Amino acid sequence: MIAQEDSVSDAPSVVREAATKLAKSDKVNFIIGSLTSGASLEVGTVTAAASGVIGIASAASSPALTTFKDNDTLFRTYPSDLLQAVALVKAVSKAYGATSWVTVGAINNSFGTGLATAFKKAWIKNGGHVGGTVLWNAGAASYDSEAAALVKTKRSAFVFIDYPDSFAKLAPALARTKKWDPATTFMTEAFNDDSAVKTVGASLMNGIRGTSAKTNGTDAAGWKAAFVKAYPKNPGTFVDGSGFDAAVLSCLAGISASSTSSKALAKALRNVGGVNGGAAYSWDQLTAAVKDVAAGKPVTYNGVWGYTKFDKAGDPMGGAFEVWSIKDGVILHDSKQDVQF
Repeated sequence: MIAQEDSVSDAPSVVREAATKLAKSDKVNFIIGSLTSGASLEVGTVTAAASGVIGIASAASSPALTTFKDNDTLFRTYPSDLLQAVALVKAVSKAYGATSWVTVGAINNSFGTGLATAFKKAWIKNGGHVGGTVLWNAGAASYDSEAAALVKTKRSAFVFIDYPDSFAKLAPALARTKKWDPATTFMTEAFNDDSAVKTVGASLMNGIRGTSAKTNGTDAAGWKAAFVKAYPKNPGTFVDGSGFDAAVLSCLAGISASSTSSKALAKALRNVGGVNGGAAYSWDQLTAAVKDVAAGKPVTYNGVWGYTKFDKAGDPMGGAFEVWSIKDGVILHDSKQDVQF
């Protein structure tokens, strides 16, 4: 049974309703998504109370997922911001020095506050200083007061954790202070996207740098080409490979599991993820992989996103991050600066 529900704007009540319908009415065993951390935690609330349902978040990065009491029913294929925080520390310290002063700004939700806290802890541990922390709420009519508070701080650089829609309002407010230089700003994965640059405006994003998780799987380019060919009108996102791997691992785990209990499905997910010996299969060899798993043979799935081995909290054990920059509206990548865990 394959079913789909729309979490719309990821409003908590809508997400819970959608996940509950999938679990109770459609009786699915795996729920892939939603993309955001807050929505994924709502899915975890549903799976924790259900029987025989596992949630796999494909883009949620908040550290809150690691400690969430989900009865071992909430997994993710996307790396935690505890790793992203270290990647940010490496990028900022390379640009400004390990002991420099940094001001942190973040949207006030589980993603923003979680990564902000993780970054500050890692930055201070690395010898750096924090000049201030400013939070803002999505949908505010004005961000002038937040912008004023940000530029009053002592800093060499900013680290902003936000989404394009809200930053499209904050960035002009920062520019109006005449005390903000985008080239001193580091951001995260939401802005490693052409549509984000258009939403905010190329001039306001010029010089901004950032980090984001990246695929380190096999033949990611081949998979992307096949995706575009199959869905030419779908703009896609940079985490589509993560969602695809989540679906594949769900399929293999469902075949491998001894039963449809949550405990059995969770155990099977850990068994089929990562390097396990046996034959290795990529995204375009799944028929053979399914046959081997059904026959009880170990397989290694060479994922599009990577080799996802789940730890005891359901987090992937490792990840890769890229450092990007924006110049004249174009996003630039330098693989030499990648950070691997």
